Amino acid sequence: MRFWNRFEKNHLVDWHRLSRRRKKGDLLAFLKEEAGRFTPDDLNLMMIHYDAKIKDLPAEYRGELARFARIQITDGYNRLMTKNLSPVHAKMKVSPALHKFAAAAKKECSKGTAGDRLRSLKYLIAAFAVFIENEPPHPVGMPFPGGGCVERYEGIYYCPVKEAWDGIDDAFCSFCPALQTPDISREERESASKEEKLTNYFYNYHG
Repeated sequence: MRFWNRFEKNHLVDWHRLSRRRKKGDLLAFLKEEAGRFTPDDLNLMMIHYDAKIKDLPAEYRGELARFARIQITDGYNRLMTKNLSPVHAKMKVSPALHKFAAAAKKECSKGTAGDRLRSLKYLIAAFAVFIENEPPHPVGMPFPGGGCVERYEGIYYCPVKEAWDGIDDAFCSFCPALQTPDISREERESASKEEKLTNYFYNYHG
């Protein structure tokens, strides 16, 4: 699988072009074009930087974060580059939130620092998750401080820090399709859901 391009180290993503994508097929083509300018070395460097950021955390928590970060970054990149949409899905409209996402990406990735390049890759992978796959940028199972993690329950994504981190410049919370995790546990949620389904079944079919 040869989608690597090792000759465009100084290329900058045109975020304005991103903001003009209206259909998912066009958006995916743009994301592949831009992401294809990065290399395996870029992905490895992202993980090295991430590991350095979390080096002072407890070992067990640090290991879990690193594992899910690889899913987010490395697996996310490979999913992006190998994704193909059906003709129907390719014609689907992109969320209008893409315009604000592109503006945020331009702001965070145009600081004139060495980190701009890798931040751009992070935003490209996040755009794929949010606007093509309708998924949170962070994978299901990704732990957060306080013990919660990203969950998927009955087709709905939940995040324990959705509301707490909304508004932070370099966070993706304002674009993430996940809902804030309720104050009840997953077990309690499942129990309540089963009770609701049984009640609905009884009254609608056996009432």
